[in-house]
Amino acid sequence: MKHLPSAMPANEARANFYQMVEEAGVNMRQFTIVRRSGKPVIMMSVAEFEGLQETLEIMANKPLMASIKRAQKSKKVYTEAEAKKILRW
Repeated sequence: MKHLPSAMPANEARANFYQMVEEAGVNMRQFTIVRRSGKPVIMMSVAEFEGLQETLEIMANKPLMASIKRAQKSKKVYTEAEAKKILRW
């Protein structure tokens, strides 16, 4: 299997489609496909795409982001047992 660049023209992507699908799905690689008559597109795994969507949802939640920032500034350290109790796990 040859090493594929992360960006390539559409005709090259077509020729390497199955390898790109494999690498995106297994190795979490992203590929930028540059089209002659249009904007570039990205190929990535569903898992990575869903992770990005979740990150955007968290970042759009202002109260949650404020809570995360407060926690980052806090010097309090919790044991695993304390964290499980707080989270009710």
